[in-house]
Amino acid sequence: MGTVRLTRNVQNSAGVLPATAFVLLLFLASLVFAVPAAKAAAPVVIYVSPQGSDSTGTGSGASPYATISHALKVAPSGSTVMVGPGTYAGELIVVTTHLTLRAMSSQPYNTIINATGMPNGIAVVGAAAAGTIIEGFTVENANNHGIYVQDSSDVIIENNVVANNGANVIPGLGEDKAIQLTGVSNSTVAGNTVVTNFYGGIGVADDGPIAPSWNNTAVPNAGIPAQLALPANGNLISGNFIYENKPNHCAIVVSSYNQGEGVKNNIMSGNLIVDNQNGIIIAADTPNTDASFNTVINNNVLNNGEGGVVVHSNAPGDVVVGNLITGNIFNANGYLPTLEGIILGGEGPVAVRNTTVTNNTFENEVVGVQVVNAKGNFVGGNTMEATVKIPYNGTVTNIGASPGATSVQTTTASVTVTATPTSVVSVTAPPAPTGNSTSGGLTFTVALVTAVCTLIVGLIIGIVVRPLVIERQHDRE
Repeated sequence: MGTVRLTRNVQNSAGVLPATAFVLLLFLASLVFAVPAAKAAAPVVIYVSPQGSDSTGTGSGASPYATISHALKVAPSGSTVMVGPGTYAGELIVVTTHLTLRAMSSQPYNTIINATGMPNGIAVVGAAAAGTIIEGFTVENANNHGIYVQDSSDVIIENNVVANNGANVIPGLGEDKAIQLTGVSNSTVAGNTVVTNFYGGIGVADDGPIAPSWNNTAVPNAGIPAQLALPANGNLISGNFIYENKPNHCAIVVSSYNQGEGVKNNIMSGNLIVDNQNGIIIAADTPNTDASFNTVINNNVLNNGEGGVVVHSNAPGDVVVGNLITGNIFNANGYLPTLEGIILGGEGPVAVRNTTVTNNTFENEVVGVQVVNAKGNFVGGNTMEATVKIPYNGTVTNIGASPGATSVQTTTASVTVTATPTSVVSVTAPPAPTGNSTSGGLTFTVALVTAVCTLIVGLIIGIVVRPLVIERQHDRE
């Protein structure tokens, strides 16, 4: 009976139940909205000024700290450390948690980290530091790196001047570029001026056991945990001015040293690269390492010593495949004994494979594209001006065809040319930074108008290109 009565009641109240439920919902909703929403915690901003005090300051705008290193010690994760104009010297500046380190003025010339005698200017290390932003400083005179990032991700380094670093490098440190990403992925280095450093401009490398001592020597006495085996994938190097970083190494180096890790899907876009030892290097350096599916796009590469872009393998078992070089301007590279705009080459038994070189413009080069021990490459659709003496030298596949067309081997005989290309570039470097100020300017001839415009759009290019490169990588794998 009970069951029948319940059924009858439900049937008899068919019009009442929905109305009752609606009222009940309104009542519950009123309870929800009557409870005040919890206020989000305000972001923490900590201020630093040369006129502040680490002992009596509170880190507020009215009572700042005196040193960046002290502010970093007390800054909680997610905070912003705002650094006032002035010179900060003799500090070990190590970021191990997620934060923003920013010059208050956004003017690198008046907010200077003078790292004379220090291993690095700024170090960002560890997974907990993911998402860190470094912006608006001059970083100068460090023994090794100006800005060093290790075993982290999603780091942004932008609008800095990094100069005169690497003057007293620790032997065996490995890559010692002014801005160095080691075991770092999905990070951005954009809009920086990287000039007159002794061991090159910007470096991207995997991390691992190839040289365990690198970690300890890179940032000694900083309490950094042992390095991890990590790749360096998906980084964007865009819109930087990289000038006169020599006599050692190159403007940008993307290089693999550790088996099982690799450097893949990195993008170099919209950079102005002038008068370095080399321009851009993509390489697998030690046995069984991998440097693949990286993109060099819309850069201006001018007056560099050996080659504008070099793609190469160096040891047995290396994998260097599927890299793309497109939309770049090469002018007057190769004033040293080797004279090429682009070099594709494998050392020993390992060939560089499936590189695409297309839609580039070559001017004032002795050799436009040099190919040695490289297979399955598409080299075509480039503009070779009359000032290029030898457009293609070596065995080139699919020249003038589309990528996927039938392979055609075209060999251009080697020609020995003794010449020094005449530079069409006039660049005045900024004065060498000092402990008190860093300022200066650039003067350009008409030949560099396009290059300067490219810097403006470099970041936009990188944003557009990144999904295309990822899609191309998936197509090839």
